Amino acid sequence: MNHYLDEELWQEVNLTIDQMPKETRREREHYFRARWLFSLLYVCELRISEVVRNQMGKFFCRRDPDGGERWWLEVVGNEDTARIVPATNALMVELACYRRALGMEPFPVPNEATPLLLPICGKHRSMTRGAVYLLVKEIFQKTADRVRLREPQHETKAARILQASEHWLRPTA
Repeated sequence: MNHYLDEELWQEVNLTIDQMPKETRREREHYFRARWLFSLLYVCELRISEVVRNQMGKFFCRRDPDGGERWWLEVVGNEDTARIVPATNALMVELACYRRALGMEPFPVPNEATPLLLPICGKHRSMTRGAVYLLVKEIFQKTADRVRLREPQHETKAARILQASEHWLRPTA
């Protein structure tokens, strides 16, 4: 069995996130954090360990040969190896939305120590791998529940979503 979410299932996950409540400040923080987390996992193909151990100050902007600005993220991964990941325009929009939801400037400054993903209510400390894993599984669970409710005949689709892990998002991109 292939361990990835096809485009249809990826869209189901996005729909689940889009339908999260946004009435209160806390709900908006949850919503924007989920959008940001799944963007990091899908667009940047980061591992959860890379999400929790890296900071926003590792984003940097350089001019490309055509004079346009390009954003990048330096990620320190397993065994303290660094790699440079392109940050798409869509990812930078998500970053700005997430930071604004937290009352921050839209883009980080060099060497800013703010973790890539923050707990709710503005505590500027890194989340644990376990907490981030639970967030991912919660979104997958809500997606499967929503698919079952909408399309009871598609139990296999819901079951596939429940099997998914954050690793499935990496080859999806």
